Amino acid sequence: MRKPATESNPFLIRAARPDEAEAIAALIQRAFGEYRGKLRPESGALLETPETLKAAMKTGTILLAERAGRILGCVSVRRRDDCAYAGRLAVEPMERGIGVGRALLAAVEAQARQIGSDRLRVDVRLKLRDNRAFFRALGFKEGAERCHAGFSRPTYVEMEKTLI
Repeated sequence: MRKPATESNPFLIRAARPDEAEAIAALIQRAFGEYRGKLRPESGALLETPETLKAAMKTGTILLAERAGRILGCVSVRRRDDCAYAGRLAVEPMERGIGVGRALLAAVEAQARQIGSDRLRVDVRLKLRDNRAFFRALGFKEGAERCHAGFSRPTYVEMEKTLI
């Protein structure tokens, strides 16, 4: 069941701290848990641990969306090759549909500009049509289809947005 958006109680977007890595890992597990056993290969997000997230914080930023001190969503952003890359966008399952993902991606775009990038990229599984539609609605264009290691057929698509 989706909750209605509440303008009187907006969420705050901020950078995560290393001491929040355990809570972030648990959120990612809950958010990506619906894909367990449904994707080949299995989602790498299900392998995230507090340690892998602390390491990610050393090479990039993990942004959190919170309301009343409760983490509602997260996303990582870092420089990758010649663009900014966003990954592990995760929203609490019971908080979907209220704009958390959109707000996190708007913050990622601002972060990408701050690190000097004029392009933002995400990778989305080909099988996850709703996720691809979500990113298209935010201005991302589908690009090259790629294969995970060990696969001969494409498993994901690179989606990119030019930042103005």
